[in-house]
Amino acid sequence: MRNYVIFLKKEFIEAFKTYKLLVMGAAFLILGLMGPLTAKFTPEIIKWAMETDPSMAGMDLGALLSEPVAWDSWVQFYGNVGLMGFVALIIVFSGMLSSEISKGTLTIILTKGLSRTTVILAKLTSSVVIWTGSFLLAFLTSWGYTIYLFPDGKIHNLAFAMFCMWFYGVFLLAVTAFAATVTKRNYVCMIIVGALAVVLNIMNLIPYVVLYNPDTLTSGGVSLLSNDAAVSRFYPSLAITGIAIIALTSAAIISFNKKKNVKAVSIVAGFVAVGMAVTIFFGEEAPAKIKLSQHVITEKIIIGEGGEWELHGVLTLPKNASKDNKVPAVVLVHGSGVHDMDETIFGNKPFRDIAEYLSTNGIAVIRYNMRQLTHMNKMPHDAMLWDEKIEDAILATEMLKADERIDESKVYILGHSLGGLLAPRINEEGGDYAGIIMFAGSSRPLIDIVKQQNYDVIYAMDDGDEKEAMLLEMEMWDEFYGEFINLPDDVAKITEIPGWGITAYYFKDAFVTSAEEYIERIHIPFLVLQPEDDVQVLAEIDYVEFQKILAGRDNVTFKLYPGLNHLFLPSRGYDITEIMDEYKYRGKVDEQVLQDIVDWVKASK
Repeated sequence: MRNYVIFLKKEFIEAFKTYKLLVMGAAFLILGLMGPLTAKFTPEIIKWAMETDPSMAGMDLGALLSEPVAWDSWVQFYGNVGLMGFVALIIVFSGMLSSEISKGTLTIILTKGLSRTTVILAKLTSSVVIWTGSFLLAFLTSWGYTIYLFPDGKIHNLAFAMFCMWFYGVFLLAVTAFAATVTKRNYVCMIIVGALAVVLNIMNLIPYVVLYNPDTLTSGGVSLLSNDAAVSRFYPSLAITGIAIIALTSAAIISFNKKKNVKAVSIVAGFVAVGMAVTIFFGEEAPAKIKLSQHVITEKIIIGEGGEWELHGVLTLPKNASKDNKVPAVVLVHGSGVHDMDETIFGNKPFRDIAEYLSTNGIAVIRYNMRQLTHMNKMPHDAMLWDEKIEDAILATEMLKADERIDESKVYILGHSLGGLLAPRINEEGGDYAGIIMFAGSSRPLIDIVKQQNYDVIYAMDDGDEKEAMLLEMEMWDEFYGEFINLPDDVAKITEIPGWGITAYYFKDAFVTSAEEYIERIHIPFLVLQPEDDVQVLAEIDYVEFQKILAGRDNVTFKLYPGLNHLFLPSRGYDITEIMDEYKYRGKVDEQVLQDIVDWVKASK
């Protein structure tokens, strides 16, 4: 023990003399500063570039120019430390043995009776202490500046997420210590550790492996901060990483002692194998705390397989779904914009929330990437709503109804926002659903919603010349909007709507028949869900309009949710001019909303 303390002290002195402490401290101080400062000033830099670079003129970078929040700072921290920080760590400590071996100093010390085991343990301990101090310096710097720059920011599981990242750094040091005993060259040691890190990262593409992969501790940290992943999801990874650290340290000691002791090597190998087997066996319990675990089957599917517009998607089913136990199902249809299958908006994934909850509670759900996302480069300029949404929704519905585990008489459509507006039309043009769920949907023409949102933005502005100019411009637009709906089809197809990148015919196609007319022609059950604090689809207009259109029907259910925004997440009181800031806050679709959907589907006949 005395020799260990003496050699450990020598390691710290050596680290000071060789500038390891200085390099690590300076590097991680800079990394700690970079996160909050990059998050704060990136929008300003982009704005400046847009103003000075003619090639960026007219580009829609609104999401990048929105006001940053604390979340952006910590995402930057993870990106910086998770890449540059770990690279610095490997470079600095890859020579923990080779430099002294090449100089001959270690050989002299060992001939004086110092245990080789003591050397490995002392060197690993000193490197862990320096890593810990450097990481704490980066974290505290980032934390302090983040609080100062973004005082209202709320981050979930911050301490646990930071612990996971630190623990992964200890794992890399254990790998480095072992690699240093099998090679005398610094660069070979760096290649070994770097290659292993890359392999572990690639292995995360395998769904089952990700639960136990040490790389998950750093690559999955952002989902911890957004509360998208439960803390328990990381327990198997932590256990495997802890076992690996002990095993690698033992292997480094054995390797450095250069003893061809088969028994010792067998003990280490057996310890690793048994530890991993036990962890994986008991790790089956961990997914029970993850929503999809033991209750849901998740299958990758392709909408329109074999056709020109194949779309990747996911079908989630209750685990008890079978030919003899058919289950109801829901097709999810996106709102306006270009979305993936989860309808991801910043870190929020409302469609994934819906799919996981419903499938956990006995209802299958199909969701898919939008055609504009998958085939962005070949979508025709004159694409209509049929191309963008309707056809793919019908194809997804047909896939569900053809599945022998699905009760084809109980397939429903859930349309969010524009998807809700189109749901009655999709039903008539081929969906033939058992019921329609309006998820912050509207019955008004899309152009009316756009105009209303534009006016809301203008009215929220401070009085002045800019506001008056924009009001005058909107009055001119009103005249234009009123005219192009009545244009002949051939003229509408070549009449561009400035700033939209679409033709007037797009709006004509959308409202040849109004949503109200579609609704009046069908008499299937409706579930109308509306967030009260929605600033895009308004409760006082759209929700009230649905109540009028559907008045007198006994198969209609209305639900109004105070305190929720357009994504059915807790509202933070932002107005429409700050809507991107509202959606930057990570959360999950309100559980009461999800339970109401489950209850309605199960009760519908």
